[in-house]
Amino acid sequence: MKKFKFNLQTVHDVREMREENEQLELARLQNDVEKAVAEIERIEMLKAQALENYSARLNTGKPMNAFELELNSNHISNLDRLKRDAVAVLESRKAACAVQTAKVAKAMQAVKITGKLRENQALKHKGEADRSEQTAVDELVSANYARQITQ
Repeated sequence: MKKFKFNLQTVHDVREMREENEQLELARLQNDVEKAVAEIERIEMLKAQALENYSARLNTGKPMNAFELELNSNHISNLDRLKRDAVAVLESRKAACAVQTAKVAKAMQAVKITGKLRENQALKHKGEADRSEQTAVDELVSANYARQITQ
């Protein structure tokens, strides 16, 4: 009996490698999203500390000079700007993840298609092998029966 050989095995292997690469890229992008979220949390923490320090300074009752007020105001404004920038980066990274998720789904579908094709070809090969084997058995039985009749 002839051994089964999938004609498109190379194509299937390439598709599997592509799927793996797309999944690795998605994992990298998801890691970038997590880093962006952590950066936003860090900026929010810094802003909360700055506001707390500013509030504590105001509550001491000591007068603050204009330079110190402006410095605190600028610091809080810069933290707000950093947060807006970080949120924009997070949104762009989430969008990249969405695009990459679609690529992974497409790659998975391609692998599934060649996998199903391989299964169908394997079943067809097995059916042909079974028919061939059955034909050989039938011929042996017929020959054996013919030999018994002639004797």
